[in-house]
Amino acid sequence: MDSIISLKQSILKDFQIDYNDCSINENKIIELLGYNDDTVPETVEESVKYILNELPGKVKLHSGYKIFNPRKVILDNNKFIIDNRLFNCGKIIYSSLKKSESISFLVASIGKEIENWSRHFMDNNEMLKGYLIDKIASELVEQLADKTEKFLEDDLEEIELKATNRYSPGYCGWSVSDQQNLFSLLPSMFCGVSVNSDSLMTPIKSVSAVIGVGKQVEKKDYQCSICDIDFCYKRERNA
Repeated sequence: MDSIISLKQSILKDFQIDYNDCSINENKIIELLGYNDDTVPETVEESVKYILNELPGKVKLHSGYKIFNPRKVILDNNKFIIDNRLFNCGKIIYSSLKKSESISFLVASIGKEIENWSRHFMDNNEMLKGYLIDKIASELVEQLADKTEKFLEDDLEEIELKATNRYSPGYCGWSVSDQQNLFSLLPSMFCGVSVNSDSLMTPIKSVSAVIGVGKQVEKKDYQCSICDIDFCYKRERNA
Protein backbone atom coordinates (compact mmCIF):
# COMPACT_ATOMS: atom_id res chain seq x y z
CA MET A 1 0.00 0.00 0.00
CA ASP A 2 1.19 3.52 -0.77
CA SER A 3 0.33 4.72 2.71
CA ILE A 4 0.35 8.45 2.07
CA ILE A 5 -2.22 8.03 -0.72
CA SER A 6 -4.65 6.87 1.97
CA LEU A 7 -4.48 10.40 3.41
CA LYS A 8 -6.58 11.94 0.65
CA GLN A 9 -8.22 14.35 3.05
CA SER A 10 -7.71 15.74 6.53
CA ILE A 11 -8.57 13.49 9.48
CA LEU A 12 -10.04 14.97 12.66
CA LYS A 13 -10.58 13.04 15.89
CA ASP A 14 -11.34 14.00 19.46
CA PHE A 15 -11.57 12.00 22.67
CA GLN A 16 -13.15 12.24 26.10
CA ILE A 17 -10.67 10.42 28.36
CA ASP A 18 -11.49 8.80 31.68
CA TYR A 19 -9.35 10.15 34.53
CA ASN A 20 -8.37 6.62 35.55
CA ASP A 21 -6.73 6.07 32.16
CA CYS A 22 -3.93 8.46 33.11
CA SER A 23 -1.29 7.08 35.47
CA ILE A 24 -0.88 9.99 37.87
CA ASN A 25 -0.23 8.85 41.44
CA GLU A 26 1.33 9.93 44.72
CA ASN A 27 4.75 8.42 44.02
CA LYS A 28 4.98 10.20 40.66
CA ILE A 29 4.12 13.56 42.21
CA ILE A 30 6.60 13.09 45.06
CA GLU A 31 9.27 12.31 42.47
CA LEU A 32 8.41 15.40 40.41
CA LEU A 33 8.74 17.52 43.55
CA GLY A 34 12.29 16.21 44.04
CA TYR A 35 11.57 14.16 47.17
CA ASN A 36 11.79 10.47 47.93
CA ASP A 37 9.82 8.44 50.47
CA ASP A 38 12.31 9.26 53.23
CA THR A 39 12.55 13.02 52.68
CA VAL A 40 9.03 14.20 51.82
CA PRO A 41 7.64 16.54 54.54
CA GLU A 42 4.48 15.32 56.22
CA THR A 43 2.56 18.46 55.22
CA VAL A 44 3.44 17.89 51.57
CA GLU A 45 2.51 14.22 51.71
CA GLU A 46 -0.84 14.99 53.33
CA SER A 47 -1.61 17.74 50.82
CA VAL A 48 -0.75 15.51 47.84
CA LYS A 49 -3.04 12.76 49.16
CA TYR A 50 -5.87 15.25 49.67
CA ILE A 51 -5.48 16.73 46.17
CA LEU A 52 -5.31 13.35 44.42
CA ASN A 53 -8.45 12.25 46.25
CA GLU A 54 -10.36 15.31 45.05
CA LEU A 55 -8.77 15.60 41.62
CA PRO A 56 -11.10 13.32 39.57
CA GLY A 57 -13.99 15.67 40.26
CA LYS A 58 -11.99 18.76 39.29
CA VAL A 59 -10.89 17.84 35.77
CA LYS A 60 -12.41 17.13 32.38
CA LEU A 61 -9.96 15.35 30.09
CA HIS A 62 -10.58 16.24 26.45
CA SER A 63 -8.10 15.84 23.60
CA GLY A 64 -7.81 15.28 19.89
CA TYR A 65 -5.78 15.68 16.74
CA LYS A 66 -6.03 16.70 13.12
CA ILE A 67 -3.92 15.18 10.36
CA PHE A 68 -3.81 17.47 7.35
CA ASN A 69 -4.27 16.55 3.72
CA PRO A 70 -0.67 16.16 2.42
CA ARG A 71 -1.50 18.27 -0.63
CA LYS A 72 -2.03 21.25 1.69
CA VAL A 73 1.34 20.85 3.46
CA ILE A 74 4.71 22.33 2.42
CA LEU A 75 7.96 22.00 4.41
CA ASP A 76 10.99 24.08 3.49
CA ASN A 77 13.83 26.10 5.03
CA ASN A 78 13.00 25.87 8.77
CA LYS A 79 9.28 26.45 8.26
CA PHE A 80 6.12 24.70 7.20
CA ILE A 81 2.98 25.94 5.46
CA ILE A 82 -0.49 24.45 5.84
CA ASP A 83 -3.37 25.74 3.73
CA ASN A 84 -1.39 28.96 3.02
CA ARG A 85 -0.65 29.63 6.71
CA LEU A 86 3.04 30.02 7.48
CA PHE A 87 4.65 28.50 10.60
CA ASN A 88 8.22 29.60 11.36
CA CYS A 89 9.05 26.61 13.53
CA GLY A 90 12.84 27.15 13.52
CA LYS A 91 15.75 24.84 12.82
CA ILE A 92 15.44 22.55 15.88
CA ILE A 93 11.85 21.55 15.15
CA TYR A 94 12.31 21.59 11.38
CA SER A 95 15.16 19.09 11.68
CA SER A 96 12.63 16.63 13.12
CA LEU A 97 9.80 17.49 10.72
CA LYS A 98 11.71 17.81 7.42
CA LYS A 99 11.03 14.26 6.19
CA SER A 100 7.32 14.53 6.95
CA GLU A 101 4.75 14.02 4.22
CA SER A 102 1.97 15.53 6.30
CA ILE A 103 1.51 17.40 9.58
CA SER A 104 -0.73 16.71 12.55
CA PHE A 105 -1.84 19.13 15.26
CA LEU A 106 -2.56 17.77 18.74
CA VAL A 107 -4.59 19.49 21.47
CA ALA A 108 -5.19 18.30 25.04
CA SER A 109 -6.88 19.99 27.98
CA ILE A 110 -8.02 19.11 31.50
CA GLY A 111 -10.52 21.95 31.78
CA LYS A 112 -10.83 25.25 33.61
CA GLU A 113 -12.12 24.12 37.02
CA ILE A 114 -8.73 22.96 38.26
CA GLU A 115 -7.11 26.37 37.77
CA ASN A 116 -10.00 27.94 39.71
CA TRP A 117 -9.36 25.37 42.45
CA SER A 118 -5.68 26.27 42.63
CA ARG A 119 -6.48 29.99 42.64
CA HIS A 120 -8.96 29.47 45.50
CA PHE A 121 -6.21 28.14 47.74
CA MET A 122 -3.77 30.85 46.65
CA ASP A 123 -6.33 33.56 47.40
CA ASN A 124 -6.89 32.07 50.85
CA ASN A 125 -3.15 32.01 51.62
CA GLU A 126 -2.89 28.21 51.36
CA MET A 127 0.06 28.48 49.05
CA LEU A 128 1.23 24.89 49.37
CA LYS A 129 -2.06 23.40 48.18
CA GLY A 130 -2.34 26.00 45.42
CA TYR A 131 1.18 25.25 44.20
CA LEU A 132 0.72 21.48 44.38
CA ILE A 133 -2.55 21.59 42.45
CA ASP A 134 -0.84 23.59 39.71
CA LYS A 135 2.08 21.13 39.62
CA ILE A 136 -0.18 18.08 39.53
CA ALA A 137 -2.36 19.65 36.85
CA SER A 138 0.70 20.26 34.65
CA GLU A 139 1.72 16.62 34.93
CA LEU A 140 -1.81 15.39 34.25
CA VAL A 141 -2.23 17.41 31.05
CA GLU A 142 1.16 16.19 29.79
CA GLN A 143 0.08 12.60 30.45
CA LEU A 144 -3.12 13.29 28.53
CA ALA A 145 -1.06 14.64 25.63
CA ASP A 146 1.15 11.52 25.80
CA LYS A 147 -1.93 9.30 25.62
CA THR A 148 -3.37 11.24 22.69
CA GLU A 149 -0.02 11.04 20.90
CA LYS A 150 -0.19 7.25 21.30
CA PHE A 151 -3.71 7.24 19.79
CA LEU A 152 -2.32 9.10 16.80
CA GLU A 153 0.62 6.73 16.44
CA ASP A 154 -1.66 3.68 16.59
CA ASP A 155 -3.94 5.11 13.90
CA LEU A 156 -0.95 5.95 11.69
CA GLU A 157 0.47 2.46 12.10
CA GLU A 158 -2.67 1.05 10.50
CA ILE A 159 -1.83 2.91 7.29
CA GLU A 160 1.91 2.24 7.56
CA LEU A 161 2.89 5.73 8.63
CA LYS A 162 4.95 6.98 11.59
CA ALA A 163 5.08 10.10 13.74
CA THR A 164 7.82 12.44 14.93
CA ASN A 165 8.19 13.84 18.42
CA ARG A 166 5.65 16.51 19.32
CA TYR A 167 6.65 20.17 19.60
CA SER A 168 4.67 23.08 21.01
CA PRO A 169 4.68 26.76 20.04
CA GLY A 170 6.84 28.70 22.48
CA TYR A 171 9.53 26.02 22.72
CA CYS A 172 12.73 25.20 20.83
CA GLY A 173 12.88 28.62 19.17
CA TRP A 174 9.30 28.50 17.85
CA SER A 175 7.33 31.68 18.58
CA VAL A 176 4.19 31.23 20.67
CA SER A 177 2.46 33.65 18.28
CA ASP A 178 2.00 30.75 15.85
CA GLN A 179 -0.74 29.50 18.19
CA GLN A 180 -2.96 31.88 16.22
CA ASN A 181 -2.37 30.04 12.96
CA LEU A 182 -2.52 26.64 14.63
CA PHE A 183 -5.95 27.18 16.14
CA SER A 184 -7.25 28.90 12.99
CA LEU A 185 -6.87 25.52 11.26
CA LEU A 186 -8.91 23.68 13.90
CA PRO A 187 -12.64 23.83 14.66
CA SER A 188 -13.67 26.61 17.04
CA MET A 189 -13.17 25.59 20.70
CA PHE A 190 -11.59 22.29 19.64
CA CYS A 191 -11.32 20.15 22.79
CA GLY A 192 -12.72 23.12 24.74
CA VAL A 193 -9.61 25.24 24.08
CA SER A 194 -9.36 28.77 22.71
CA VAL A 195 -6.43 31.13 22.22
CA ASN A 196 -6.43 34.80 23.19
CA SER A 197 -4.85 37.86 21.56
CA ASP A 198 -1.60 37.16 23.44
CA SER A 199 -1.53 33.64 21.92
CA LEU A 200 -2.13 32.01 25.30
CA MET A 201 -4.51 29.09 25.62
CA THR A 202 -7.62 28.93 27.77
CA PRO A 203 -7.94 26.79 29.84
CA ILE A 204 -4.37 27.33 31.00
CA LYS A 205 -3.77 23.62 31.59
CA SER A 206 -3.83 22.78 27.90
CA VAL A 207 -1.27 21.51 25.41
CA SER A 208 -1.02 22.21 21.69
CA ALA A 209 1.61 20.65 19.49
CA VAL A 210 2.70 19.80 15.98
CA ILE A 211 3.71 16.25 14.99
CA GLY A 212 5.22 15.24 11.66
CA VAL A 213 3.70 12.32 9.75
CA GLY A 214 5.35 10.14 7.12
CA LYS A 215 6.98 6.90 6.10
CA GLN A 216 10.55 8.05 6.81
CA VAL A 217 10.12 10.10 9.99
CA GLU A 218 11.15 8.88 13.43
CA LYS A 219 10.95 9.75 17.10
CA LYS A 220 14.22 10.61 18.80
CA ASP A 221 15.31 11.74 22.24
CA TYR A 222 14.53 15.42 22.72
CA GLN A 223 17.70 17.46 22.10
CA CYS A 224 17.57 19.42 25.36
CA SER A 225 21.32 19.98 25.25
CA ILE A 226 20.95 22.39 22.30
CA CYS A 227 17.99 24.29 23.75
CA ASP A 228 18.35 27.05 26.35
CA ILE A 229 14.77 27.14 27.70
CA ASP A 230 15.01 26.18 31.37
CA PHE A 231 11.23 25.92 31.95
CA CYS A 232 10.59 23.34 29.20
CA TYR A 233 8.27 20.56 30.35
CA LYS A 234 10.39 17.93 28.56
CA ARG A 235 13.55 19.05 30.38
CA GLU A 236 11.73 18.93 33.72
CA ARG A 237 10.03 15.58 33.19
CA ASN A 238 13.19 13.90 31.87
CA ALA A 239 15.53 15.32 34.51
